[in-house]
Amino acid sequence: MPILEIDQLSVAFDTEGDVVTVVDRVSFDVEAGETLGVVGESGCGKSVTALSIMGLLPKPAGRIQGGDIRFKGESLPSLAPERMRDIRGNRIAMIFQEPMTALNPVHRVGRQLAETYALHQGELSADIVHRRCLGLLEQVGIPAPEQRLSEYPHQLSGGMRQRVMIAMALASKPDILIADEPTTALDVTIQAQILELLRDLQRETGMAIIFITHDLGVIAELCSRVVVMYAGRMAEQAGIEALFAHPVHPYTRGLLASIPRLEEEPKTMLTTIPGVVPSIEDLPSGCRFANRCPYVKDLCSREAPELVAASPGHRVACHRWREAEAGTLENWGS
Repeated sequence: MPILEIDQLSVAFDTEGDVVTVVDRVSFDVEAGETLGVVGESGCGKSVTALSIMGLLPKPAGRIQGGDIRFKGESLPSLAPERMRDIRGNRIAMIFQEPMTALNPVHRVGRQLAETYALHQGELSADIVHRRCLGLLEQVGIPAPEQRLSEYPHQLSGGMRQRVMIAMALASKPDILIADEPTTALDVTIQAQILELLRDLQRETGMAIIFITHDLGVIAELCSRVVVMYAGRMAEQAGIEALFAHPVHPYTRGLLASIPRLEEEPKTMLTTIPGVVPSIEDLPSGCRFANRCPYVKDLCSREAPELVAASPGHRVACHRWREAEAGTLENWGS
């Protein structure tokens, strides 16, 4: 049984003129101990899905409009606030995209780490909490941890701040860690260190990881399965090998084609996906990729495609795939 199940999740936001559905019938699950990647352009609904899981949608504008989120069989949206606080940060933890805004700039690192224990393990003595905070900073590879506990976030580098965020998330040994683009603002060397750290911590603790990113290179390195999202909907879901070897959805193919390759001729133009993502206030009723798709047909503009099986463990939402006469991934694009 999956540890986390997202079932037909829809999330809406109130705007000045209307109610906008920013996540539309998203469904996936996460097994214990696995790393699931969620990939897509900015604004596709990745972070909103994560905030929905954590019960952190901005109120009163944001709300879950439909579907369910189940953690170990327990429906999270229907939980009392007290029960949700027991789960949030304790059984399900999250690393936010920008640690400088997630960390409180006026409190020392040690106080912010200790707060995690105060919220979820309030009976611990100050001496035990201090030792555990030191151990967490050592675990995530921060040098001179005693000194770092007394420093403020602005005194740390970007990589160190991200490691502090990881330490805070690991304090309660969660079952699931949601990492929302944790390496976006870091240089490639620090990014590689953070990814290696997450892999090591997962091996040590057995936690599941939901890794949210727009970088397919990171997905290939870290994840076993991947969900591709576009404009609030799922476009494709597959195992990592199947997705890279036989991408089905035109959007996924476009993303993979846009990755620079060493064998390409130097100083040539990069491959791009023409057009722009539709505005959330003017989303089409049909396929949301229709205005950028090279295979678009009339049906695509009228009717939203449903997720169907392309092969075992591989699902895609595409009319062209559903109507293809040859039902194999290899000759889909012919």
